[in-house]
Order: sequence, then structure tokens, then C-alpha cells
Amino acid sequence: MKTVKAIHLGDDDTCAVLTDFAEEGDRITYHEGGAEKNITAQEHVPIWHKIAIKAMKAGGKVYKYGAVIGIALKDIAVGEHVHTHNVHSPGKGGQT
Repeated sequence: MKTVKAIHLGDDDTCAVLTDFAEEGDRITYHEGGAEKNITAQEHVPIWHKIAIKAMKAGGKVYKYGAVIGIALKDIAVGEHVHTHNVHSPGKGGQT
């Protein structure tokens, strides 16, 4: 098990971006409101991919860096990989 740092910028962010790959059970650290937070990776997440730092319900908005980047296609638990298999991102012109 290792510790992986993640980038988290917006207070409303539901995910953070990993600075290294993570495997199931790895500790993920990020800063929120000046405090260090920790979660556990629930599965393999590639480097520079997103990991859920807040639970998301199907149909809910997914936030990264303070902006909506998509809609959750299914429930996403804290520590899960956030990517095209579970998020629908807006198409060209912002249409979903």
C-alpha cells in the first residue's frame, strides 16, 4: 500500500486528480479548506485520472476544479475511478 497525492481545487469538487496511479487500498491525500483529507482507493485508478472524494448519486453533477464536467451515470462511491464508464460529459456546445 502506498500514499498518492491528488489535486483538488474547488470547494464543490466531487473528484480530485491523482498525481500517480493508485491501486485498491492505496491511501489518497488531498487538501480541502486548508486541512489534509484522506480517502482509500477502491480500485485501480491511472495517473492523472479522477477519483471520487465525495459520493455521487446517479444523475448528479460531477465537479472538478470548481466546474461541472458531467453527470454521473450511476452511483459513484468515494474512492472509485471517475471516468467515461460512469460519467456522461457534455458534447460539443455544452449539450449532454
